[in-house]
Amino acid sequence: MNRSMIRFLLSKLLLIEAALLLVPTIVALIYREDLEVFLSIGATMIILVILGGLGSAFKPKDAHIYTKEGVLIVALCWILWSFFGALPFVFSGQIPNLIDAFFEVSSGFTTTGATILNDVSVLSHSLLFWRSFTHLIGGMGVLVFALAIMDNAKNGHLEVMKAEVPGPVFGKVVSKLRNTAQILYIIYLALFALFAFLYFLAGMPLFDSIVIAMGTAGTGGFTVFNDGIAHYNSSLITYLVSFGVLTFGVNFNLYYYLLIRRFKACFHDEELKGYLWIVLTATILISFNVLHIYGEFAKSLEISFFQVSNIITTTGFGYGDTVQWPLFSQVILLLLMCLGGSAGSTAGGFKVIRAIIIGRIAKNQILSTLSPNRVLTMHINGAVLDKDTQHKVLKYLAVYILIIAALIVIISLDNNNLMTVTSAVISCFNNIGPMIGTTETFSIYSPFSKFLLSLAMIAGRLEIYPILLLFLPRTWSNR
Repeated sequence: MNRSMIRFLLSKLLLIEAALLLVPTIVALIYREDLEVFLSIGATMIILVILGGLGSAFKPKDAHIYTKEGVLIVALCWILWSFFGALPFVFSGQIPNLIDAFFEVSSGFTTTGATILNDVSVLSHSLLFWRSFTHLIGGMGVLVFALAIMDNAKNGHLEVMKAEVPGPVFGKVVSKLRNTAQILYIIYLALFALFAFLYFLAGMPLFDSIVIAMGTAGTGGFTVFNDGIAHYNSSLITYLVSFGVLTFGVNFNLYYYLLIRRFKACFHDEELKGYLWIVLTATILISFNVLHIYGEFAKSLEISFFQVSNIITTTGFGYGDTVQWPLFSQVILLLLMCLGGSAGSTAGGFKVIRAIIIGRIAKNQILSTLSPNRVLTMHINGAVLDKDTQHKVLKYLAVYILIIAALIVIISLDNNNLMTVTSAVISCFNNIGPMIGTTETFSIYSPFSKFLLSLAMIAGRLEIYPILLLFLPRTWSNR
């Protein structure tokens, strides 16, 4: 194991986080906030600079990174960034409990949007901004962001990016990894800027439009007010947010295909078609099922589309109360929570492409029972999907189910409501945010449960394996 390279890269990543904290510092200056806020952010930056500077002072002779190093760098980076990113909240006293602050920032970087805050007005503008800024950075990936700006001419950090980018298969859009990261981030930030501008035109204040656009881009869900998007009382804003989160739930490689005029590769993508059909079907079913609650179909459609788009993309922007919805609609939302968005997007969850693959594996298994001697192949987007990838998807499903089941059992010690506990676990593990069956925040859980759910958020964002491997002694061996 190349421990020196792990130390060196983690230290450089801490320096990057220190630089990112300059942004909320500027916000604090604009709003002329109390000295306590400046000191809390400044103290965190000093700690990060000292640790990062000491760790990166000596460059390792061996700069190679293999799979083990890549996995460890990714897992440790997300935990460290969440821990140090939480310190301004603790130092300022706005979230005095370290575990609560760690939960909040883990939720931010993983773009979960779950919160322990019953009233977001306790946060200053700068820390409210930092809370949502973590969505923007974490959306495309902390390490993808780092690779986009760090010197990586030798293309040696492939294993790092493979461990962080969600989906069963990792693919570069261009041959050089750094160029891939830069292209993805340029597309990502351009779409973020577009929606921030659209929200501002639709009537949001400038600060709100930027904060909500960061939540949209990262499919995160942190908002400016306790009542979420409902605060603006605007159907135009509601629909803009709904379409916005759906946009960021699409594989970003497809946007690159649009830029280079590979329209067929984009619009014939099977995951994209499945994703849109699921959104359409779920919206129609829920719209009719909750029609009696809203009285008119237009309002029912608006709210149903908003909830479906926010849940399947694992965004979790709030709009009203789904506790009073019929069980049928709540179950659909729960299934969408498990499913998630597209691979290669900012959305969490199991991913639509994996669901498609599992469905086809099941179909082939049934057909092979009828015709044992028949050779069956599976095609995705016109290409044969090899058996190794199919097996990886099935293994991932098994681990996914086992972890969710184990978390539900442990968290049930804190709460007796099955729907609340189940949705809390699925919400955190799939990086969604809200719980179904309650209007409470995650403050109802014990410190141990909140810490466990924080790790679940990071594990879900990194698709399980990097966090699990941290706890295996073999991972830390030199073999």
